[in-house]
Amino acid sequence: GANGLAVARTLGRSGVPVIGIDSHPKAPGFASRYVDRLLIEDIREDPKAAVEALIQAGEGQDRKGVIFPASDDAVQLLAHHERELSKHFHFNVPPEGVREAMVDKRLQYREAVRLGIPVPETCFPSGPDDLEMVAYTVRFPAFIKPLRSHKWCATFDNKGFAVKDAEELRNKMKAIFASGHEVMVQTIMTPTGKDLYSVGAYFGRNGYVSPDFCWHKLRQYPPSFGVGSLVKSAHQPEVRELAIRFMKGMGYRGIGYVEFKRDQRDGAFKMVEMNARTGQTNALQAAAGIPLVLFQYCDLIGHPLPEVGDYPDGMVWWDSLNDINSFWRLYRRGEINTFQWLQSIAKVDVHAYYALTDPFPMLWRYRYGGELAKKAYDLLRMKTDEDALDRSRTAVFPAKDKFRAIFKRSDAKKHQRE
Repeated sequence: GANGLAVARTLGRSGVPVIGIDSHPKAPGFASRYVDRLLIEDIREDPKAAVEALIQAGEGQDRKGVIFPASDDAVQLLAHHERELSKHFHFNVPPEGVREAMVDKRLQYREAVRLGIPVPETCFPSGPDDLEMVAYTVRFPAFIKPLRSHKWCATFDNKGFAVKDAEELRNKMKAIFASGHEVMVQTIMTPTGKDLYSVGAYFGRNGYVSPDFCWHKLRQYPPSFGVGSLVKSAHQPEVRELAIRFMKGMGYRGIGYVEFKRDQRDGAFKMVEMNARTGQTNALQAAAGIPLVLFQYCDLIGHPLPEVGDYPDGMVWWDSLNDINSFWRLYRRGEINTFQWLQSIAKVDVHAYYALTDPFPMLWRYRYGGELAKKAYDLLRMKTDEDALDRSRTAVFPAKDKFRAIFKRSDAKKHQRE
């Protein structure tokens, strides 16, 4: 995906040989000119076979390689098999006491409170009897979010569920309790999808902390609760201080990112979550002159660390396919028009998949146009936008009803003018 591909390009452009590891033979990153492929078993379905394949690959090298996990599942695999894999690879995973907090948001939020990091009102219901307390504690609309995102996605293909009131909360939680997933319920800081900033840094050996990098999410997919689809480099000192304090206070190690959102009610930045790995926008960091991936690589193999200056504001990263989805949802909600969207992507510095000197990953991502056609078809057929807080504004009408509505509005304006 975009994450691993960006790691490969950053290292490959610096002359480092790269082996890309995945269980999907058509993963876009496998098409990169910088990647030799290693196809393994799915690390969730057969972690033992995946570890054996990694060990076998490590034994075939004349010296230790450096492993970069590009997903939460990969972080857990390295952490659980650190002893066997460290014989063949260099990698940096958080200390044992920190690992669970990296994938369990309940522990993340406890650490945030301990370190004085602001968080939105949050509850952790364990059964139906807790829902009355949840409705009393959080403000609606609220968001139901998994404690362990990497396991959640195997059941629910989203980041969570938005609920407008206590009744909708009870209805959604019936299916969630039945699934066995642990969740948190959190007050939604409105407006959704706005004022989101992340800060990333590398925490290495002997107390080394790399220069940090901050970026602003301009749009995400899905637009209310999702991953960045259009982001730009920025300096936000308040977020930087909170993020570095959180990671240092936890004794974190490796590349990590912490996301914050400004709460419009009190103006404070509050923590959303932390990711204990490289992120999909790491190509933007490298292009802006803060290559966290290269910092980690050099630190782990004992090479001199790159000397860098400050990074520029306003460099833009874009994930085209996901952003088309985001645009369509926002367009249906009346929050953006086509001109505004085109204007927002007029100057893109870094693409998630496209690169002039490495074009094939984008072609694989788009399936040579087939994926774009499928995406357009699915979006046009979308009847309900589950990501929207006000779903009444996103209903799909037959074309003839749309034209009737347009003519009615035109007639109303005409009578108003008369």
